[in-house]
Amino acid sequence: MQSNKEHATSFFADSLRLCTFAYAFVFRMALPLKRATSFINARVLNEDGIIAASLRLKRGRFDETDAQPHNGDLIVDLNGDLIAPGLINAHDHLEFNCFKRLKWREKYRNAAEWIADFQPRFETDPDLLGPLAIPLADRLWIGGLKNLLSGVTTVCHHNPWHRALDNGFPVRVVKNFRYSHSLLIDGDKVANSYRRTPHDWPWIIHLAEGIDDAAAAELTRLQALQCLHANTVLVHGVGFTTADHARVIDSGGALIWCPSSNQFLFGETANIAAFTAAHRVALGSDSRLSGERDFLAELKIAHAANQVDAKTLFRMITCDAAKILRLPYAGRIAANLPADLTVFRSTKADPFACIISAQRADIRLVMIAGQPQIGDLDMAPFFAAAKVATARIRIDGVDKLMAAGIAHRLQRAAVSEPGLDIFRA
Repeated sequence: MQSNKEHATSFFADSLRLCTFAYAFVFRMALPLKRATSFINARVLNEDGIIAASLRLKRGRFDETDAQPHNGDLIVDLNGDLIAPGLINAHDHLEFNCFKRLKWREKYRNAAEWIADFQPRFETDPDLLGPLAIPLADRLWIGGLKNLLSGVTTVCHHNPWHRALDNGFPVRVVKNFRYSHSLLIDGDKVANSYRRTPHDWPWIIHLAEGIDDAAAAELTRLQALQCLHANTVLVHGVGFTTADHARVIDSGGALIWCPSSNQFLFGETANIAAFTAAHRVALGSDSRLSGERDFLAELKIAHAANQVDAKTLFRMITCDAAKILRLPYAGRIAANLPADLTVFRSTKADPFACIISAQRADIRLVMIAGQPQIGDLDMAPFFAAAKVATARIRIDGVDKLMAAGIAHRLQRAAVSEPGLDIFRA
């Protein structure tokens, strides 16, 4: 039997294992849509603002913007709604999204204290025992669904790979990166993990997750281990000093910001001004153990922190996240890129503010590689043209469609997603 310490360590990380993350474009989905589709009367959004009023898709890829529909195209009139690149969640622990938010102190000084508080509770606390009894594959699927329902098409999962993340998973899961959990759990072994990482892959580690002197000292230790370079991606950075910000940026490294988790545990979050100015920061939700309900809620917390405007936040969840995670095919709408997109109901004149304010029910369509995954009821012709069978669902009280393969897998799961009802055929 594992000791409490061993249990806590394995619960949070398997530090040196390669996190092989699936970013295969066509092979993880059904065959791409053969009939081209033209979205008209739309607002097509990239990082600089609205770029077009129409978007054509062909064979699962973006084709043209502001072009007249071709003969034979399926025409989808969006009536002014917003087409954005599929959102990128740069940090999650997918299997921990069946847990409720947990802490046993009002405020922690370091993540080490939070982890230590789990240790005596694994065999007695129903808030841990219940979710841990759910099969791991089901827990991972709930994590994927959490992301899909909030408009995410790509997520970076900071834990070991599992076969459940392969073909058919609700969202893309990043594959070409390596990671360590933290200096707390992995110690000097992080250097071996970093050395085994290809230079063109990100290497990701939780760092400075706290507000005490120990958190503030971690960057110096990481640099002494020769792990601070252009492909280093640091999660949290709450304990960074101004000098630390400059060191990371000068190295070419980047930050993943998880404000809701930080505020829940420590009562404050990282100062990201220098990272945003350098376009070296992406947004992560973390899991529901410490983070908000989903990525849309995380966006609202991030915006409320008054460190960045809506346009900058949009970059952090699209093009800047793609650059940091080395995903050249994600985070933007451009010809010949895979058609990963999210359609938002147009509720505000400012398109960036529209996304920040969106709720799950405001998402009209999520598509990956040209294949619809969830959508409004009036998107039924698009599902049919893509030859994607559908199931009727209700998200937060609003009826929608979901790809039947996803819905049927969720119906077999030992756990359900709050706010989602799947109707039996």
